[in-house]
Amino acid sequence: MVLVGLLIEQPDQTVADYAQRLADRFPESRFHPSTVYNALPQMARGGQSRPRVRCTHRAPGRNRSQDRYEPTREGIAAFRAWMAAIPDGGPPTLREALYGRIELCTLADLPELIRIAREEALIAKDLYSNATTTLKRHKEAEADHIHEGHLPEVDHLREVRQILLYVTPEYWGTRHEHFEEIRHHLEGVARKAGIAFEVPR
Repeated sequence: MVLVGLLIEQPDQTVADYAQRLADRFPESRFHPSTVYNALPQMARGGQSRPRVRCTHRAPGRNRSQDRYEPTREGIAAFRAWMAAIPDGGPPTLREALYGRIELCTLADLPELIRIAREEALIAKDLYSNATTTLKRHKEAEADHIHEGHLPEVDHLREVRQILLYVTPEYWGTRHEHFEEIRHHLEGVARKAGIAFEVPR
């Protein structure tokens, strides 16, 4: 649906263009470039449903990066339905790799689980720092713009998208605390069980 949304925003662009836009707009999702190269032809074929995109230009040769696509009427309808879909009321799907490892571990795995929890906490801490810096720069740039006498142009869509700048630091901060708590509990069990684990200096 994200890819169909990008096609709706700017139809009839190349596969390479959409791959770059996907990476630029959703960097944290870390979509592999092959996602676009595989998904667009697959959606154009349709399979068991009507095609959501159509190829408007097939470049000569085997290099598919210059093929161009646009959304179909069915693709636009599916995207609009996805945007308005109400959660089914059930709990959200949670697929945290460390949770699976904890559920399936043996006591011999404790040192590695502790290491993984520590690494996850450190990653979240770094991302919290990055998000905080990005938000600070954003606020400073807006303040400078106003100080120079330029009234910001009203762009409500931009304001909606900038909400993520304000809430992302809190998300990574909470995630850091979460994995630190997991690490603390794992270390407590390891100590009681007499299992040695690495303690960073």
